[in-house]
Amino acid sequence: MRQYKSYKASEKGWIREIPSEWDIIKIKFTDKLIMGQSPDSKDVTNFEKGLPFLQGNAEFTETHPIPENWCETPNKTAIEGDLLLSVRAPVGEINVSNQTFGIGRGLCAIRPKKNLGKFLYYVLLVSKEELNKYASGSTFTAITMQNLNNIFIPKVSKDEQIQIVKYLDFKTELIDGFIANRQKQIDLLKEQLRKKIFTALTKGLSNKDFKTSDLPWFTEIPVNWEMYKFNAAIKLLHGFQFRDNHFKEQGVKVAKITQLKADGSLDLSEASLVDEKFLITLKKKIIKNGDILMALTGGTIGKIIRVENLEEEVLQNYRVGKFVPKDTKTLDKDFMFWVLSSEFTFAQILFLQRETGQPNIGIGDFSKMFFPMPDTLEEQREIAAYIIEQKNETNTLISKYQKQIDLMQEYRTAIISQAVTGKIDVRDWQPKTKEVLS
Repeated sequence: MRQYKSYKASEKGWIREIPSEWDIIKIKFTDKLIMGQSPDSKDVTNFEKGLPFLQGNAEFTETHPIPENWCETPNKTAIEGDLLLSVRAPVGEINVSNQTFGIGRGLCAIRPKKNLGKFLYYVLLVSKEELNKYASGSTFTAITMQNLNNIFIPKVSKDEQIQIVKYLDFKTELIDGFIANRQKQIDLLKEQLRKKIFTALTKGLSNKDFKTSDLPWFTEIPVNWEMYKFNAAIKLLHGFQFRDNHFKEQGVKVAKITQLKADGSLDLSEASLVDEKFLITLKKKIIKNGDILMALTGGTIGKIIRVENLEEEVLQNYRVGKFVPKDTKTLDKDFMFWVLSSEFTFAQILFLQRETGQPNIGIGDFSKMFFPMPDTLEEQREIAAYIIEQKNETNTLISKYQKQIDLMQEYRTAIISQAVTGKIDVRDWQPKTKEVLS
């Protein structure tokens, strides 16, 4: 893509250099800014009817009705075509209003006057870093109306704005299509892996003869397998119930539910600490590499990890459960881990939660849960090895596609920045009908 013939330096805000025929101007001189307000309780007497109300985010996924008479004054309403900018953390999130909204604190409606709305949208997309420079606050970060008014933007002719928008609409549509395609492939890979793991854990790898199951989580299992209650084959060990007065500023770390991460790791960076004397009195509660841990309560109930690369002594908190085979001659630990990680185990946990109404599971609950188990350690190990192989292959492909997505998102940001700051000249650009990204 060609450049403009000449450029001039700019020391205003985030734009360092612009084409010689362009200028830099504060946003308040070209566009109208409307900072949202939140209603008092006396203003909100009927939430059944009225306009959709947005509070603190630029997404349209969570709206609440608000009386229309509250929105009659212009500083409380965004109309179709306004840009909705998040001015509280996360500062800089932006969307285009698709209807009339009442807007609350945390949102600013920007009504373009001398700019095209879509041009300004692209400018603000790449000025997020500049916006965050002015954000401040102790309980939450936010940008004030004064600072927002003084943000610098490029001053470009309407004709050139139209051409820049035309170019960026075309390019971003191509990029977004590529990203959506790669994300679809990632989702498909995850679904294929899910089915492979479920089949391996319920039917094995090469079994041909099956018997029916009367449990809702399994239609059939191999004839040489048996359906076990969890507590018949697996032992659940609770951690120690530390009290608030046990926690200190220094000492040994305690693994709570929050330390169990969704990616399967044990994150001790923000772990609570207790006196080292507990290492002597609670030797059986010390976590070791290879331990299988699960969250037994709360919103992440059923989250499971296998401890790896642990280089220090860590104590197990009460609502973190540790699982071990009751007899290693009949149950392989790796196979047990995949059973505990399975969708049918999680489904049974959720079922028991609904039955009891409590977001907790314990030894008694696992006595009501079942899993199918091959009758030989050899088959269990083959299944565990197969799952690891399939996960590794799938994760390699997902990593490849995710890297492509990340690169394309960086490319998307780069071309928007280049176009709206004049690093490239798109005045004579015309779309190529056959242009694709692969």
